[in-house]
Amino acid sequence: MPEHPGAVPATTAYDLSNPQVLLAWQRNHLANERTFLAWCRTGLALFGFSFVIERFDFFIRQIQTVAMFSGMAQKHLHTEAITMTTFAAGVMVMIVASWRFWYVRRCINNGTKTFSVLPDIIFTVAVVGIILGLFVVFWRLFVR
Repeated sequence: MPEHPGAVPATTAYDLSNPQVLLAWQRNHLANERTFLAWCRTGLALFGFSFVIERFDFFIRQIQTVAMFSGMAQKHLHTEAITMTTFAAGVMVMIVASWRFWYVRRCINNGTKTFSVLPDIIFTVAVVGIILGLFVVFWRLFVR
């Protein structure tokens, strides 16, 4: 019994001796790898951005100690939460990317004709939730 509707039974193998089938199979795997690497770049960019946020906070705290800027508001920006959220988003992107890569690889090898969009929907909802959460935090900090 196939594990997914539309899946080809595991006993059915591709005819990889046919050059067209072999090239199509390879193209699918290469496209899957390119997508995985794009997700990894996104995760690494989020890691880097979290460090930039932390360094910017350090810079603001240092500039507040300079006598010329003594009148500057000594407001704490709560960047620790933003930094950790951005870092956690990067970790989540890497985990989802790894899971998605292996899931699509298995589907390609099994000949599955349909893929689940559930991971993409969950990830999109999570990113929108993080953005809305950061908006609420900034709104409460600066609009009062």
